[in-house]
Amino acid sequence: MPFVEIRALNKRYRGGFELHDINLSIEKGEIFTLMGPSGSGKTSLLRNICGLETPDAGSILIDGREITHLDTSKRGIGLVFQDLALFPHMTVYENIAFGLRSVKMEEKAKRGRVMELAERLGISELIERYPGQISGGQRQRVALARTVAPFPSLLLLDEPLSSLDEQLRAGVRSFMKSFVKQMGFTAIYVTHDHREGLFMADRAGLIFDGTLSISGRPDELFLKPADEKSAAFFGYNIIEMDGHRVAFLPGECEIGRGDRSARVISTGFEGEMTRVYAQVDGREIHLFIPNHRNAPRNGETIKFDLLRPVMLR
Repeated sequence: MPFVEIRALNKRYRGGFELHDINLSIEKGEIFTLMGPSGSGKTSLLRNICGLETPDAGSILIDGREITHLDTSKRGIGLVFQDLALFPHMTVYENIAFGLRSVKMEEKAKRGRVMELAERLGISELIERYPGQISGGQRQRVALARTVAPFPSLLLLDEPLSSLDEQLRAGVRSFMKSFVKQMGFTAIYVTHDHREGLFMADRAGLIFDGTLSISGRPDELFLKPADEKSAAFFGYNIIEMDGHRVAFLPGECEIGRGDRSARVISTGFEGEMTRVYAQVDGREIHLFIPNHRNAPRNGETIKFDLLRPVMLR
């Protein structure tokens, strides 16, 4: 039996948006990443799982227990919010301890739990500081510690790294994945960043317009996109070729050879590579070329050949 099971969940919102017939199974100890563009329904689904909203139809089960209409505080779920929601007037210690407010433990045991998590998360030296006195990455660890302190059975992470700059995010997500795995949590991780989502996932799912379109191993989803929406989300170019829709990654083509033509719109140096924007049959594509090669000029027509085209259904 799956540890988390969502069956035929439907929820309609004002304005017409709807979570439509969501079915999802997650195994114990698995990190499941839910990916999709902004407004696709990722956070709405989390809110239904944790009890902040109630579905119109369907059911939610955790470890075989139906929780669909159970009070939020009785579900055993921990949620890390997008804005972290730390209390600025509380110290790091007090913020983490706040997560234990509903747990029946002696004060000594609570302190031990807080200090254990602070040590595991590398923030022991920060326990007397306030959120405004520590870095964004450290605040993220405090929020994680507060959420896992009361021993949740399921961990929900709603774009927890969105407030961090790109360089810091890479290090924090690596640490977070290691921590979640070491602690044995089952987790649902929400993000609109496909690189972050693929890195974090044991399995992943894509949601578009309130519908969970596909789920599977992250490498399978990325290397064999199921349809045009999935391919576009993962950064593939999409063109017509021999009467079929074909997807290919920007770096998986050979410029200067082949029988495909494109007109260059603009180019830009991006450090490790040069990005080329071009048009093919009215569609805009972007290509990567190594910086040791000369970049084409704006308005120039170039030839290119696809190294790994993916046929779309």
